[in-house]
This record gives sequence, structure tokens and C-alpha cells, in this order.
Amino acid sequence: MPVALAAAADSLAHAGAGRDAAHWIEFIGRWHEFFLMAGTAAVTLAGLLFVAISIHVDTLVHESREHLLSFARLILFSYVGVMLLSLMMLVPAFSLRFIALELIVIPVPLAAWTVWLSRGNRGTEHAEFSRGVLRRRSLMPLVGYGLIALTGVMILVSGVAEFFYWLIGAVCMLLGNAAGASWDLLVRTAKIRKRAEAPPEP
Repeated sequence: MPVALAAAADSLAHAGAGRDAAHWIEFIGRWHEFFLMAGTAAVTLAGLLFVAISIHVDTLVHESREHLLSFARLILFSYVGVMLLSLMMLVPAFSLRFIALELIVIPVPLAAWTVWLSRGNRGTEHAEFSRGVLRRRSLMPLVGYGLIALTGVMILVSGVAEFFYWLIGAVCMLLGNAAGASWDLLVRTAKIRKRAEAPPEP
């Protein structure tokens, strides 16, 4: 009798695990278009960032404007973060636990690098672009990275895949802030360049 009960319990456990695995496969499959769109948007915006940098590369590489390069790197890391997240989610056959661990690990170096860039004291203050702008623009990516890591922790602890919906906010934060920061970089750098090329007033 005990052997039969143990066998029945084992069968029920395997059946429950099978249902959980089937639910996870179905659940993550429904996110395919979201992460495909997010990754595509990040790649496209990163390409536009490189175009903007190439237009004003002489201004950016000046020794007194190293904080502008830090700002460009901060934007690029936001796009890279979304690209990595999307690539990770589009890889098939990853378990829920493995995905949760990746969500915890991946934001750590990105957040650390963002903090390092925002705390840099290199470069000269400009009326159009102060180092305070760099620090303010770094807050939203840090919130986004923190939300990604928190999502991973909640999934790992609870085993509930529905915490994935928190990633929508994180992705929107990273892409929205980076897109706005890219526009700031383009416009403000153009103003700095125009001011530098203007003839001195008599």
C-alpha cells in the first residue's frame, strides 16, 4: 500500500510539472511579438544614434566635452539592455527559473556602468549641456534596470510567470528615455557646435 501511494504521488507530481511546463511554453510564446518589436525598435534607434554621433563627431571627441560621450554611451547601453532582454526572451526552450536568473543578472553590469558614467566629473560645463543633464537622464535607466531585476526576483521566488507584465514598464522606460536623450544629444550638441563656430563679437 505505501508503495502504491508513493507511486501515485510521484505520478501526480510529474503530471503537475508537465502542466506547469506546458503553461510556461504557451505563456512565453504569446510574448514573441512584444520582444521582437522591442528588439527591433532598440536596434533601429541605436542605428539612428550612430548617425547622429557621426554628424557631430568632431564636437563630441573634444577633450572638454567628454561628458557628451558619456551621455552617448548611457543612451547606447539602454538600447543594448533592451536588445539583450529581447534576444534572451526569443531564445526557445529556456525554463522559467533560468529566465528569472537571467533577468536578475543582466541588469547588474548595465546599472553599474550607468552609475559610473553619471558620476563622472570629466568635461566642461556648457550652457546647452551641463553634467546635471547627464545625471538626470541616468535615473530612468536605473529604474528600468531595477524593475527588470525585481521581476526576475519575484518570478524566482513565486514561480508566477505573470510578473512578466512588469517588463512592459521597464522596456518603455528604457526606450522612451533613450529616445528622448538621443534627441537631446543631437540638438544640444548642434547648439554647442554652432556657438563654437560663431565669430567672436566685436
